[in-house]
Formats: sequence, C-alpha cells, structure tokens
Amino acid sequence: MYRFRPGLSKLILPSIWILLFAVCLLAPYYPELIESYYTQGLFKYGASGLRFVFGSIPFAIGELIYLIIIIVLIMNALKHINSLKSFNYISEKGWFILTKLSWFLIRLYVVFQLIWGLNYMQPDPTKDFDLSVQSPNNAQIALSEMNALTYELIKELNQTKEQLRLNKPVEPNFEQVVSNVQQDYQAIAILHPRFILQNQSVKKAIFPSLGDYIGFLAFYQPITGEAILRSDLPILTQPYTIAHEMAHQLGYASETEANFIAFVVASEANDPYLKYSMLLQMFSYAQDAQLLLLAGNKGFDAWKTQIEKNRSLLSPAVLKDRAKIKAFFAARADKQIQASSQLYDQFLKWNQQAEGLASYADVLKWVRAYRLKTDSSTSYSR
Repeated sequence: MYRFRPGLSKLILPSIWILLFAVCLLAPYYPELIESYYTQGLFKYGASGLRFVFGSIPFAIGELIYLIIIIVLIMNALKHINSLKSFNYISEKGWFILTKLSWFLIRLYVVFQLIWGLNYMQPDPTKDFDLSVQSPNNAQIALSEMNALTYELIKELNQTKEQLRLNKPVEPNFEQVVSNVQQDYQAIAILHPRFILQNQSVKKAIFPSLGDYIGFLAFYQPITGEAILRSDLPILTQPYTIAHEMAHQLGYASETEANFIAFVVASEANDPYLKYSMLLQMFSYAQDAQLLLLAGNKGFDAWKTQIEKNRSLLSPAVLKDRAKIKAFFAARADKQIQASSQLYDQFLKWNQQAEGLASYADVLKWVRAYRLKTDSSTSYSR
C-alpha cells in the first residue's frame, strides 16, 4: 500500500505557491484571458458567493476583519522585533529572517491577486463601449476641450438642480440612497448585461470617523465582497460614491474604471438625484483640470478669472450645495495621516495606475469620448 510521505507535502504546497506566483506575474501580458476567465469567471462568481454569505449580516463585517488583520500584523511585528535582541542575532539569523519574510510576501501577493488584484490587468471598459480616446495634440487644444466640458457640466448641473427643486423630493436617508442606486444598476443591466450584480451588498462603515485619519470615503472589501461607505458623508455625494463602489464589486478595479462606470450608470439611469451627485463630482474633476491647464499656460490671473467665471455661471442653489460639501471636507482636512494617502498613492501605482491618486480624474478622457460617441449629455433637454 502506498504511504504518503510527509516530505512530499512540504514540496507540493510550495510548488503550488510558486506556480501561482508565476501566473500572477505573467497576467498583465494576457488581459483578454484575465477578463474572460478571472473577472467574468472566478472573481464574478466568487465575489457573488461572498456577498451571499456576508451580505445578510447587518453590519460591515469586512471593516472588522481589516481591523483584526491590522492588530494581528502589529502584534506579530512587535513580537519579531522583540526577538531581535542583538546585532549578533540579526547577523546570524539574517538570511533565515529574509527568506521567511520573502516567502510571506509572495503568498500575500498571490492571495491578493486571486481575490481582487488580477482585475487591474483586464482591458479597460473603453473596449466594451467602443470608445475612441485620444489625447489632445497640444495644451491649447486640451484647454479648449476642457473648457467645453466644464461649461457643459455647469449647464447640466443647473438644469438638474432645477429639476430636483421642481419635484421637491424629500431628502433621502442612507438606506434610501443605497436602494435607489441598486435599482439604477438593475435597470441599466438590461442594456449592459455586465452590470448585473447578484447579491448586492452595500453597508455603512462602523467607524466612519476613522476615515478622517486614514482618508477613505468608501471602499470595496475583497475578503467579504462588501461595499462599505461612510454614512456621514454629505448626502449629495453618497449616490455617486455608492455607484462607484458597486462598480468595484463588478470587477472594475481601477479608480478610473469605477468612476467611468458610475458615470455611465448615472447618465443612463432615470434618477435625477444620482445624476446630480455625479455631475457635482465630474464638475469638480473638470474644473480642477481646467484650472491646472490655465495655470500652466496663462498664469495665475487667468486662473482667478476662470474661477470667478465658473462661479457666475453656476446657479446659487448649486453653489450652496458645493459649499456644504467643501465645508465637510475642510473640517477634516487636518486630521488625515499623510502616510496613509502616500501609501494608497503607491498602491495605485503598483496596480497599473501610473498616475496614482491623480487617476481619479483620468475619467474625464473617457467621459468626453462617451459623450461624443453617444452625442448626448445628462441634460433633460436631450
């Protein structure tokens, strides 16, 4: 009778880890395969299963899991630091420590890639929407295009705000906003089947004030499949933020992709509240890009003049809403730990987003291409 040799198990498991590590390293070279077999296969059904298991829990279990992981890592780090009692010990055990740490990092990398990270390797959604995204030939053309987009968004902001005023809706609470955005996704899935999201799971953050220090508004938890949002955010920012996090749940990993999918959902859904939330965010991105181009080409005086012009074009009601949102973030600006934003910026760059945190605004290129292709806007006059 064959008897399993213990030594063989010590060889098989490391070999599997090394094989998976190699697959993860090669993944960026095969984006179509990643999309077909991982994003639309392993991840899609695995994440749906996670949402089925954890979605019925009434609180954000994923947030607690993160806290537990952080505590365990800190305790283990302190334990190992304490064990390094002398320089001689470090020099004697240095190779062993380095090998053990490297092996831990390899396995951590593989696990992260398999539960979430490989989504960064798939083709971007411009392919699905057949968009032609071209960079302007020079700064002057770029400024002209950004001016046009900014003024369009201002017009649509004013129109959508007026529509909301005429309808006189009661300001929704967090649960109503979540329900509305989930319905918007269900409606648009008829046109875009990839937007079908089984076992939807959007939850309040248990410790929203931590976001003041770490710098998060919302996040996707790949271990539980939950989209977790700070419910203390200004209500007008919540619909678009929720749509953004739900895009992550669909496997759109990069911030540019999630922003774009949220934009598409808001543009095509019959939900003026979500549209208005999206327009507020897109206008902020567009104005920032507009002012940056102006400052680089025409100087500070032109920058100041443009701000005043934009303010004069926005309705007083829109300006009031923007002031409330700015006040919320201004009150928390000094609390954020700088290292947290720097770490996240580096994380984005490691995951195929060369611009780091600036990638959040890259969506403007895709937004413009989408609007040109569809010859439409979110305006009610279309």
